[in-house]
Amino acid sequence: MRDHLYLFFFMIQFSSGCILSDEQQTIEITGYTGGSVVLPCSCAHPQSTANTFTWLYYGNGKQWIPVFEDEEYSSRRVLFNESSPQNLSLLISDLRKEDEGYYQCKTEQSTYIHLIVKGCDLVQNTEKLNEVTGYAGESVVLPCSCSELLAKPEQIRWIYYLEKTTKEIYPNEKSERHKNRVKLLNQTSPGNLSLHISALTAEDEGDYACSVSSQKVYFRLHVEVTLGTENPHIHTSISLSTLQPSHQTQELPPAQQPHDTSQYVFILLGVILSVLLLALLAFIYWRCRGGRNVKTVIRDEEELNREQDNQDDVTYSAVVHVKTAATPAHIESDPAEHTEYAPIKVKR
Repeated sequence: MRDHLYLFFFMIQFSSGCILSDEQQTIEITGYTGGSVVLPCSCAHPQSTANTFTWLYYGNGKQWIPVFEDEEYSSRRVLFNESSPQNLSLLISDLRKEDEGYYQCKTEQSTYIHLIVKGCDLVQNTEKLNEVTGYAGESVVLPCSCSELLAKPEQIRWIYYLEKTTKEIYPNEKSERHKNRVKLLNQTSPGNLSLHISALTAEDEGDYACSVSSQKVYFRLHVEVTLGTENPHIHTSISLSTLQPSHQTQELPPAQQPHDTSQYVFILLGVILSVLLLALLAFIYWRCRGGRNVKTVIRDEEELNREQDNQDDVTYSAVVHVKTAATPAHIESDPAEHTEYAPIKVKR
């Protein structure tokens, strides 16, 4: 009896068609321009199948329009029910700003989805001029990005102002001087629209603009030519100016660049330290050499004194004893018999 009841309830549910999981609810979904989004809709029971269903969009005409009949979605929508009958979700690719609005998944019941599409709004101030400095032979980056890094702009253009004319350098390289030297830095972030210029030359100096829809950010690039640069590096400095680009009315004034003196300071310190080190080594060498000479002279003098001390010069002097009273005058005596010799030691 219980088995029959289960079969009865199953046949009632199956015959009633697809009961939506989020019946009479409004779901909010966020997408980004250039990306994809899935609008979820499915049957609550995995074994049920929708007899009929459709997707509707609440268009600008203030009425519900079938999505599959709209040419805007002809090549940009995919249904999942072909592989999973109970999955009625809708995939919309290459999102655009006009895709934003309300959608309805309608079977026997309905589920509503509010789709919000975030586009590209430039981060930089469009009313001020950004000054960038680069060096000849190196690379430079002109920064430009969307407030939403996941949002891909529908159209992005980089423009170079040459005198009173404009040249597009990205995506169509209409300027020969920039050909094969420019690229975008958006490999991982679609909203990063920064322009990389390699092998800078003095001719690259001038005004540039990052253009997205009706928004533009202006840059003034200064290129400094340096001699003897062996280690190229990317050097970018940005400052905001209240001046608007004046490429159409007058020539651009040359930029005043700060002088980098740190390199010269390090070189000067190195020279001073080298001179001091050489002077110290010369002083030490002189002291050591002078000390050895003094010791040699002292040692020679000491040896000479010792030799002189060991040598004795002996001088003999004669002492004569004369007797005057006891000896008669007629008697002659020989002086040699009364002469004595005494040695005297003399030191030098």
